[in-house]
Amino acid sequence: MLEIAFILFILSIINCFQVAAGILAMHSGKSFWRWFWISLFLPLISMIILVTLWDENKARN
Repeated sequence: MLEIAFILFILSIINCFQVAAGILAMHSGKSFWRWFWISLFLPLISMIILVTLWDENKARN
């Protein structure tokens, strides 16, 4: 039973990274779903990339 709770805890943390990356991407003018799935495989790296990328909306204006 403890193993199941631990697995669910880890999956919820991974899911939080996915949603956060998707929202961050959406606010910077990128595709929510693309970054959502990228962050499934590279959660911390995708967040670092999104934070350091130039905001496309500001670059267009």
